[in-house]
Amino acid sequence: KPSPPGGGAKPAAAPTARGLGRDGMNSTPRYQDDEMVEAARRSVAAAEEASQAAETDPATPEAVRKLTLRVVQEAMAVLVVAESSPRNRRRQSVGEFTSLLGEELKEAAEESFNEGKRYAERTLRQAKSLIEDHFQIDEAFRMLGPLRQDSNLARDVHDWFNLVALVPVIILNFSNWSCSDLRTACGILEGVSVTQIWHGEAFLLFWWTTLAYFVLDILWMLILPQCVKSPKVILQHHFATIGYIIVPYIRPRYGYLMGSCMIVEVNTWFLIARRSFNKKGDKMFQPGVPLLKSLRLLAVSSCFYISWFAIRLFFYPYLLIVIVQEWLKLSNEIGSLINIMTITPFMQLIFIFLNIKWTIDLLRSKLKGRGPGKGL
Repeated sequence: KPSPPGGGAKPAAAPTARGLGRDGMNSTPRYQDDEMVEAARRSVAAAEEASQAAETDPATPEAVRKLTLRVVQEAMAVLVVAESSPRNRRRQSVGEFTSLLGEELKEAAEESFNEGKRYAERTLRQAKSLIEDHFQIDEAFRMLGPLRQDSNLARDVHDWFNLVALVPVIILNFSNWSCSDLRTACGILEGVSVTQIWHGEAFLLFWWTTLAYFVLDILWMLILPQCVKSPKVILQHHFATIGYIIVPYIRPRYGYLMGSCMIVEVNTWFLIARRSFNKKGDKMFQPGVPLLKSLRLLAVSSCFYISWFAIRLFFYPYLLIVIVQEWLKLSNEIGSLINIMTITPFMQLIFIFLNIKWTIDLLRSKLKGRGPGKGL
């Protein structure tokens, strides 16, 4: 047992549980030295993990990244001191060890830990959801209202690029359909198939315009990945979509499949518009919100919800039936289930699954946000 600071050695006390003396010190200098060094090593490892998590998350502020890097440097310095300290050094408590890093570094470490905790909870519930990118959601997944956007010029310009570029894509898509009665969804509600109302007169122009949009968007995200929250996911989606639209390009008779699937871009437009037209996250018809802005938000929000349920929840499942029928029809023609249409039912199922998941997230967050008994 080490000597007390102010005098000669005291008689060794009988060790208690876990090798500690009566005053809480380790029973041997070697044990207390090893424990302090081990604590320093764990701190270095934790600091490095926090710094790596901050670097890989594009949403982490630059100030937090610098502070976490400084935490790593200070923790490594403490480790060097701990490893070179004499064996008779008194064992430090957790509070004393933390104080070596300074209050500023301690706050940075706590902030990094909380950020990592939120990221882990988000990952565990697979909540990298379309809903969280556009609505303010708390830890209990309650919707608190529109998401207040931080300052991000790259994202803002990219949003406006989408709002402008999607317009010709949507218009050219509609120009390939014959629709005389919107009340029956162009006859679909009366049993008319999408194959009957698709004439495809402007298909090639529509196809090349769509391809140009996706290629430009891919280049945009490769150059400025900070313009979106999940560039990797969106890039994968765009590459898969380009591969998917190759089918109607090779077989123009299936052009209606591309036109049908691309109708969802109408909902995408309103989804982006909700964010772009309301960066402050204002709630409609609340004190301080201009009436004109409230009416604009109401119109965009209404179109968003109507197109969401009409396209994602009703039209896409209906389209799966048409796709399976066309796949089986082609299979009978060529005598094999393996053909150019084989992949389409599975791709459509993936789209339907994602739409259902996002809808559940949307409904769950709104119901929690409104509280018991208040409904949707």
